[in-house]
Amino acid sequence: MSVRKTLQVLILLGVAFPAASQGIVIKSGATSDLATVDTNKNVRVSMGQSSRATYTCSASGLATTAAYALSLESEVSRGFKVTQICVSTSSATAAALQTVTVRRETAASSGGTAITAEGTGTSAVSQHVPGTGNWGGVCRLTGTAGTAGALLDSFGWTVGELGAGAADPASQPAYCKRYGIEGEQAPTVASGTANGIDVRVTAAGAGGLASGAISITFIAE
Repeated sequence: MSVRKTLQVLILLGVAFPAASQGIVIKSGATSDLATVDTNKNVRVSMGQSSRATYTCSASGLATTAAYALSLESEVSRGFKVTQICVSTSSATAAALQTVTVRRETAASSGGTAITAEGTGTSAVSQHVPGTGNWGGVCRLTGTAGTAGALLDSFGWTVGELGAGAADPASQPAYCKRYGIEGEQAPTVASGTANGIDVRVTAAGAGGLASGAISITFIAE
């Protein structure tokens, strides 16, 4: 068989039996790129490269002698999935149990302070990638929660005690709860302005400093 004929046969075999000759081809829908595998035969997923619109609503410098909260509600046509909730607090003059509750809302919240999109102060609800478009729903700081739905999550800790006459001790590190990282479903809120979640933190107690902070990171979809 001539060299030319041999090449033709090899080309035909590659076309007719792509799985045998090169494995399963995974092609990008946007470009001509093909997925590849590493030396351990793994197809790797790049973290943080999602094209889905992602936002964080956050507030800091909060008085911990009183309860503080964030109420997050959907846009008319987009809901969201919660990927992370973070809370920080301070020590107090007496040890106390502090709890965090995450509840569904089945009606819009009210009062408090509506957090500004792309704010430059100590509170904001901002895009992770500029140009994504502002979040059109509501993120409200320490308002009156809407009608309470199911309890989605809760956690707590003992607030460290500040002894009389002692210098202010360091507070505990911020506590963050992440969702969906092991493939499980993240807490999901449907579209519609009456739908949301409320994350509420009880007071640290007397002597608590204005060092409280709270944030919700979410994907709009």
